[in-house]
Amino acid sequence: MKKTCPTKLEGKRILVTGASGFIGSSLAAHMVKLGAVVGGMDRVKRTVPEMDEGAGCRFFECDLTNFEETRRGLEEFRPEILIHLAAHPDAGEELNQYHAAIRGNILATVNALEAFRACGGELFLYGDSCKVYGNTGVPYEEALPERPLSSYAIAKAAGWEYCKLFDRLHDIAAVSVRPTLIYGPGQGVNIISYIVNSVLDGHRRIKLDGGSQTRDPLYIQDALRAFTSIAQKGKDLRGRVINISGGFEISVADLARLIVGQMGGTALIESDPGRTRPTETLRSFCENREALEAVGWRPQTTLEEGLKQTVKHLSQLRLQSYSYFRENSLRGQNLDPSMQNV
Repeated sequence: MKKTCPTKLEGKRILVTGASGFIGSSLAAHMVKLGAVVGGMDRVKRTVPEMDEGAGCRFFECDLTNFEETRRGLEEFRPEILIHLAAHPDAGEELNQYHAAIRGNILATVNALEAFRACGGELFLYGDSCKVYGNTGVPYEEALPERPLSSYAIAKAAGWEYCKLFDRLHDIAAVSVRPTLIYGPGQGVNIISYIVNSVLDGHRRIKLDGGSQTRDPLYIQDALRAFTSIAQKGKDLRGRVINISGGFEISVADLARLIVGQMGGTALIESDPGRTRPTETLRSFCENREALEAVGWRPQTTLEEGLKQTVKHLSQLRLQSYSYFRENSLRGQNLDPSMQNV
């Protein structure tokens, strides 16, 4: 694999948790290109190119909610830098979600911190979320109070408090990296994929819960550069919160219209203010001034260009899925149940 120009991360032992996910797998591959010695950790090794044999990243199958598994994995790899991206995602609020958020976003974080301390780690980058601000206001800045609205955001805020506790007690340099919505080729389900799939399905009307709430999407390649810049700055940022975003605030309804327009569609976007969730962040926006001052980072990808690449990738995936479905149907083969709703 071709390496980029040498950086302060060359030769560093870097472990990325959540390495089978969209951001984690992309970041692990990016760190390999920078010349780091990279480990990836996740509960399940998904089939992603970044985790293929020969990609240069050693994979550790580990459930972070199990401390002994976590301890063994970190003890074997002995990372100098740990980038903690493993998390249970935001979802509908119910008892199972509350429990999963506590396990996946608090317990897993505490286990990772303790195992990292035990193996002599130096820098802990906490994959945080701007959702912890709730409706405090915009633009997001480090000094803003945290007012989380969902079980996910509450647990993420608590995870950061534990990072600060370990910093005080055990001299682990912890930094919070708080992105807005990260999107791009390889992403999972979000508002962008919902709109793209609705257009591909031929829907004439696309309904939104709310519509006036704003988002500030951050393209994946810009996010990778931000994590790199923060990791290189290292202990100089200990205890700090670095907010990162695409730097462009847009309503969900206008974002949907932009995607439909890029796809050459004619679907009508229907906003329903009455269906706005009580856990919804009404405005999301970051000027990135503090990130520029702290590490010299700013986003480089326009929303239009980022969406163009993402829409292209999602459309290709649908075409591949359709071809798979059609080919195997003609052969009379039993399909993977996950392909039935393509």
